[in-house]
Amino acid sequence: MKRIAAFTLTSWSAAGLLYVGQHSVALIAISGVVALAGFDLLRP
Repeated sequence: MKRIAAFTLTSWSAAGLLYVGQHSVALIAISGVVALAGFDLLRP
């Protein structure tokens, strides 16, 4: 359950970063890193 909550939190964080930094290449890259980190949390 904690993994799913962490994944949800990182996914929403990445979406929030994309919304805030729509025209910033750096924030787009950081949101990609955050999203990939969230996917990594789901690995067994």
